[in-house]
Amino acid sequence: MCIVAFKICQVLFLRLYMSKKATTIDFTFPAKTAYLIISAVSVILYINTLNHGFALDDIAVIENNKLVKEGIKSIPELFTTFYWKGFWDSNAGLYRPLSLVMFAIEYQLSPNNPLIHHLFNILLYTVACCLLYKFLVKFFRTINPLFFLFVTLLFVVNPLHTEVVANIKSRDEILALLFFLLCCDQLYIKVANNKTYALLMSAAYFFLALLSKEGAIIFLPIIFLLDYLKEKNILTILKNRSNLIIASVIWLALHQYVIRSSGPVITYTPNDNSLVAGTFLEQKATALGMFARYMAKLIYPYELSYDYSFNQIPIINFSSPLALLGLAFLGVLIYFAFSLFKKNPLVSISIAFILLPLFLTGNLLFNIGATMADRFLFVSTIGSSILIALLFFKLLKTDIVKNFSINKVAILFIPVLLILSVKTFSRNSDWKDNATLFAKDVTTVPNSARVHYNYGTSLMANSYGTNTEQASIPEFERCLQIDPTYYDALINLGSVYVKKKEYKSAIATYKKGLQLKNNHGMLCGNIGDAYFRSQEPDSAIVYLERAHTLGNRIPASYEILGSIWFNKKEYAKACKTFEEGLKAGNSTAGLYMNYGNALAMSNRDQEAIKAFETSYKMNPSNIQPLYFLAITYDKLGDKANSGKYYSEYQRLKK
Repeated sequence: MCIVAFKICQVLFLRLYMSKKATTIDFTFPAKTAYLIISAVSVILYINTLNHGFALDDIAVIENNKLVKEGIKSIPELFTTFYWKGFWDSNAGLYRPLSLVMFAIEYQLSPNNPLIHHLFNILLYTVACCLLYKFLVKFFRTINPLFFLFVTLLFVVNPLHTEVVANIKSRDEILALLFFLLCCDQLYIKVANNKTYALLMSAAYFFLALLSKEGAIIFLPIIFLLDYLKEKNILTILKNRSNLIIASVIWLALHQYVIRSSGPVITYTPNDNSLVAGTFLEQKATALGMFARYMAKLIYPYELSYDYSFNQIPIINFSSPLALLGLAFLGVLIYFAFSLFKKNPLVSISIAFILLPLFLTGNLLFNIGATMADRFLFVSTIGSSILIALLFFKLLKTDIVKNFSINKVAILFIPVLLILSVKTFSRNSDWKDNATLFAKDVTTVPNSARVHYNYGTSLMANSYGTNTEQASIPEFERCLQIDPTYYDALINLGSVYVKKKEYKSAIATYKKGLQLKNNHGMLCGNIGDAYFRSQEPDSAIVYLERAHTLGNRIPASYEILGSIWFNKKEYAKACKTFEEGLKAGNSTAGLYMNYGNALAMSNRDQEAIKAFETSYKMNPSNIQPLYFLAITYDKLGDKANSGKYYSEYQRLKK
């Protein structure tokens, strides 16, 4: 489909703007045709995401987000709460209400339907790409629009964007760029028509960009740089852009109010960001090493993954060649950004687009909540697309400010665009759902503990068909080999062993988890359950009672402990345990039935009868309580009721 799209665009392009004899293009290239080509490529490139489901953080921001699922009535609350509020209570210091509001509206229109969200992602991405072309052409008026068409197409087909478009959650990235470009449209294009209106609208658009994602603040210095190309007086620039500064201050005040009023902000751990585990100098060296990786990805996206957490990016120091390479990259880019600002401002602006986003998200200045991510390069690819296009035109010895031969340029650009498009179209398929994504990326980033954990959990849930639990064991083991403190992996691995009836292995695994979280009631309950299944009742009692003391009041746990006391013929303790389980709430039919047996053995027959009756009412498919009722009534000498329940038991048994 990618090849077909480019063939269509190429034919359209050549037929409309090349005569049989001419080999050059009129400098006034029609914008409508450019928009048509850009839109066609954008839509066809991502159309295969329309049949995708929810993947990764889509579950947190849409599928299982209680606020988003309430639809439009939750909009006021979405504007006044931190980003993850609808899914969990942990305040990560993020305030990005705009994408959540859009998700809520879309959910109202079509509940629990991924298609509508994917459709809007494609449409918004297409609009953003068209606006990028418009901005570049209108701002750099002396450059041939065809050059910026090639630049924009390089941006459109970049495989690094798959996480942004194919993953619904990353709508925030698209919106931030889109509103920035709308802001620029008012500042540099429409301002001549109505200056006051343009200033108000530009401030509004910039405010919406900030509400989309905090990282949009980096667009403010980019705007200052663009202004400096025309106005050298810094004070005048600040005065002219006071509307944007005011919008930023209002946003910052709102951001801080919401975050600070939502409780303490969580502290990031090495599981969130690998750099946290290093010293200050190691953190900076590792960040520079990642910067070198980012630069390589901008040249060619050699590796794509949804996760680069511990320990895919290992901690390094300044003796590492990778850290020195990153430092060299950073130094060279900064040098050229300043030295070429007057001679070739397009290069300097391109470098600004590359560097400024990474100063925020690359852990260069401060640690953030993630180690590394492909989506962090979304805005940076604007700069890299321009620089790569400039390099291509340099190799072709073609002047971008003059008419040039389309055939000569297309020979180099079309193959590059096709190669990147195929990679993008293919990568989209990996984002179909969690099962597909986890299975693919476990081979791409083999040293990420989280990726192995996610894949193992998916296998454990039989996401790939039946009998996949066995295959999950090596994934959890690899996860724990990378990070022995990965608590959730220990829990899941122990659960797999229980299902496989390998209780000794389960107990040993759970106890490793208990060394990490000594007072975790659920884990104590799991150990007690495993001991019970392995027919070690005394050890089971120790851990089950400890679990109850620690607040793990699960009916099944009381049912197991009560059954142990019953088997030991300590019926009073059994009754007391079952009663505690009933008080804990969410009682089960099995708990009532076992409680009835303990009461009957304690000669509390009337109470036993009530317990058996309750059990049968809760689960009529289990006829065993009828048998126990017959026995209990017979014990009391009530032959009529005994016969009635026994007859019913025999009838249903058939």
